[in-house]
Amino acid sequence: MSSQVDLLFEEYLKTRKIDINRGQFMYLLNLYPSLIVCMSDGVLDKEEWDGVLRIADGIAEAYVESPEKEERQKMALLFRTEFRYLLENIDRWKKRFLNALKNHLENNTEDKEFVLEAMYLFANAADGISDVEESIIAELSERLSLEY
Repeated sequence: MSSQVDLLFEEYLKTRKIDINRGQFMYLLNLYPSLIVCMSDGVLDKEEWDGVLRIADGIAEAYVESPEKEERQKMALLFRTEFRYLLENIDRWKKRFLNALKNHLENNTEDKEFVLEAMYLFANAADGISDVEESIIAELSERLSLEY
């Protein structure tokens, strides 16, 4: 039987028709709560978007072993595109991503820490953490059973 993450991965690939592997998809999944935090005030601040871009560049750096800068840029662009898509379609994917992530995090302490730290990092990107962002982080932490 496939896990919730595997089912979501398959559904996402069918919808988006992109070429990423499961490990790369896990970055999208683990960062999804941070995207929700970014949009909690209804606006994606420039500082928040810059943080998203830095994350995309970091993922590309981690996954592309080729010395060709062009290959890393291609991978970074793919992640930027997917982050933008997910930001623009929060409501479409929210329930499915959070349910699959909760299931995944049940046995993965490292990813739990990553998800929580990433939410705070993104929230703090633009002039500190607002009350709305703090509230969303608390709500997501409870839903995902993170140590808050």
